[in-house]
Amino acid sequence: MRADRRDRYRPITIEAQTLLEEGRPAEAVRALRNSEDIGSREARTRVDAFIAENPLLRVQLETRRRETRRKIFLWFFVVDALVVGAFIYWYWYAP
Repeated sequence: MRADRRDRYRPITIEAQTLLEEGRPAEAVRALRNSEDIGSREARTRVDAFIAENPLLRVQLETRRRETRRKIFLWFFVVDALVVGAFIYWYWYAP
């Protein structure tokens, strides 16, 4: 069954809106699917349409996504530095 174009513009639930404001779009899609018993594609389309209608929310989500990427990069950098330091210690100073 194919979703109508007008379904894309139906409002999403309050729970999904709250999850979006918290920066959790995947959980918002899941909550919308469970509350309205719709498919994942339709739920994702409606959540994306809601994000597109709210530019402030879109900026907020992008900012959170950038912060998360920055944190992940920092953790990988720290782990890599520790591994390199351990290798240098093992290679030069181990008996």
